[in-house]
Amino acid sequence: MIGYGKNRHSVTAWPVEADARSALEKYLDARSASDGPDLVGDQYDFRGADLTGLDLAGAYLFGACLDGVRLVHADLRGATLIGADLNRANLSGADLTKIEASEIAAEGAAMRAAHLFAAEFDRAVLSDADFRDAFLNSAVFLAADLRRADLRGASLRYCGFGPDDGPARLAGARLAGSFVTGARGHVVGPVDVGSDTEPDLIDGAALAEWFAANGAPDVTVLPG
Repeated sequence: MIGYGKNRHSVTAWPVEADARSALEKYLDARSASDGPDLVGDQYDFRGADLTGLDLAGAYLFGACLDGVRLVHADLRGATLIGADLNRANLSGADLTKIEASEIAAEGAAMRAAHLFAAEFDRAVLSDADFRDAFLNSAVFLAADLRRADLRGASLRYCGFGPDDGPARLAGARLAGSFVTGARGHVVGPVDVGSDTEPDLIDGAALAEWFAANGAPDVTVLPG
C-alpha cells in the first residue's frame, strides 16, 4: 500500500492561485488532525502545483484547472473531475478508481500505470494521452476522444466504448499488447497494433477481427 502524505509539509509545490492554495491548506490541516472532510476545489486553478503522493480521495474538483499539475501516485479514488482541465497533467501511477471524469480535457496527460477501474470518461478529450500499462477495466468511454492515445499494455477488460451514436474515437491510438477481453461498444479507427519499428494500422473488418481475436467480439467498428 502506498503511503500518502496528509499534511501541508508533504506538498512539493503549491498552486499559484491563492484560493486554490488556501483550500488545499485547509484540507490538509483538517486531515492531519483527523479524518476530515474531502477537498473542495471546484473551479479552482491548481496550476503550478506538485501534489505527488497526496491523499485526495473523494476530492471535488468539478471544472478545476489542473493543467500541467503533477499528481504522480496521488490517491484520487472516487474524485469528481467532471469538466476539469487535465491537459498535460502527470497522473502516472495514481489511483483513479471510479473517478467521475466526464467531459474532462486531458490532452497529452500522462496516466501511465494508473489505476482507473470503472472510471467514467464520457465525452472526454484524451487525445495523445499516455495510458501505457494502465488498469482501465470496466472504464466507460462514451463519445470519448482517444485519438493517438498510447494504450500499449493497458488492461481494457470489460470496458465500454459507447453506442453507435457516441463511439469512442480511436484513430491513431496504439493498442499493441493491450488486453481487451470482454470490451464492448462502438469505435472509430484506424488503430495501430504494431510495434515501434513496424506500425500496423488496421481498420474496418480487420480491426473488428482483431478485437474478436483478442476476446472482444462485441466491439463494433464504425466507418471513420
